[in-house]
Amino acid sequence: EPLNFAALAKLEFEEPRWEEFPALNLAKRAGKIGGALPAVMNAANEVAVEAFLAGRIKFPGIWESVGWVMDRYSFSGGVTLETIIEADLWAREEAKSRLS
Repeated sequence: EPLNFAALAKLEFEEPRWEEFPALNLAKRAGKIGGALPAVMNAANEVAVEAFLAGRIKFPGIWESVGWVMDRYSFSGGVTLETIIEADLWAREEAKSRLS
């Protein structure tokens, strides 16, 4: 059943549990640093989730792989569509090499 936001009377939010959900820290870091790092995070995540769904890694391996790729990315210069595409392709290759 699709969620009907209009029918909701109230939404409640809790403080994120950073220690229990390490991927939140990766997303926070990507957002804080900016540049092409969010694209790197997304690309590495897509590769890692694919590996998880194929049974090649366990669930924690997703954020471990994403963090590993993010740690290896270095960026200098302005953000353009070209640099984002290059970062995406680089991150996919890095993630694949780690997971192969």
